[in-house]
Amino acid sequence: MADEMVELAQRFINSYDVAGIPQVEVNGRTSWKVMHALTRALQYELGITELSDSFGPTTLSALRSRFGACVDGSTRHGNVYRIAQSGLYCKGYDGGGIDASYNDRVVDSVIGIKSDMGIGGAFPGGGLEPKVFKALLTMDPYVRVGDGTEAVRGIQRWLNGRYVGRREFFVCPCDGHFSRDVQKALVFALQYEIGMGDDTANGRFGPGTQDGVRSQALLEAGSADGARQFVRLFQAAMRFNGWDVAFDGRYSQALAHTVAEFQRFARLLPAHGGGDFRTWASLLVSTGDPTRSPPSPSAQARGTSRSTRTSPPDGTRDRTGSPPAARTPPWTSTSTAPGRTTSPRTSSATSRTTATAASAACAGPMSARPRSSTWTG
Repeated sequence: MADEMVELAQRFINSYDVAGIPQVEVNGRTSWKVMHALTRALQYELGITELSDSFGPTTLSALRSRFGACVDGSTRHGNVYRIAQSGLYCKGYDGGGIDASYNDRVVDSVIGIKSDMGIGGAFPGGGLEPKVFKALLTMDPYVRVGDGTEAVRGIQRWLNGRYVGRREFFVCPCDGHFSRDVQKALVFALQYEIGMGDDTANGRFGPGTQDGVRSQALLEAGSADGARQFVRLFQAAMRFNGWDVAFDGRYSQALAHTVAEFQRFARLLPAHGGGDFRTWASLLVSTGDPTRSPPSPSAQARGTSRSTRTSPPDGTRDRTGSPPAARTPPWTSTSTAPGRTTSPRTSSATSRTTATAASAACAGPMSARPRSSTWTG
């Protein structure tokens, strides 16, 4: 069953007669083709001449240069508003109509999606910051989907909220599922806690990150987070691997016991329950500790005798720590995406004077440009 507001968004896209903005099928269903077309439309409105599916550094820079810290009610650009409204509908939120306005319903939905992402504290108010706009034009869900867990989703939101202000950290999915994007976000977070700068951190568990873990992030029972969040990141890695542990920044005896169980399961012997380098590596990457020698047959036998577990506790990840392949969200073929909580035809937003004032503070300069589309909906 098609979604009539997604259909309207698709008709808006098709109103562009611009080389580089492809026509999309009007079927009322969200897809990467639709999101990529909206990205290209935004690039065109920003004056970018080489349009692409990628919402990359050029698009982010042009968005900041044109509109300042965020797009909001003071931006006064009809087609950029329509792109944002279309993205909200495709994402499953109320876009307030596709009427070239940044109305109260749009403000409410932007506040809502930021809360779902976990970044309401980092980016308060109802404006669309460049990183939020980028996240809006993806297929990443920000509500729990299918058999995703709140335990994983809570960490996804925490990662976004704590690190979204770093230059190379972008909003990761908040659907309760572990994925490659979430793994990359976790490694970025570890690099930031180690002290890597934005020009160095790259989301890969390379030699510099490995050295940082060895020198700064070794954990044991009694360790606790302070200014740096190594225990929470270790707990996050355990949860992402399917192990039921707290996410409280304390390396308790209960956590040590579960870590020892993981170590026996992963043949990291002796299983002492501490967060040493080999355990970090096994949790973070499929290859584990690159310097580790295979255990001897006798050690393997001892490990087998201590634990009969043959798979992670909930089957979310294999023994070597490989995340599942990138997934297409299961809601893409349905009429309603998971984020939508109100009918776009009947909802009415309460006036948000505080949100409007907050978003007005991030308004930036705007210059007139010939319209690419005369679409009226």
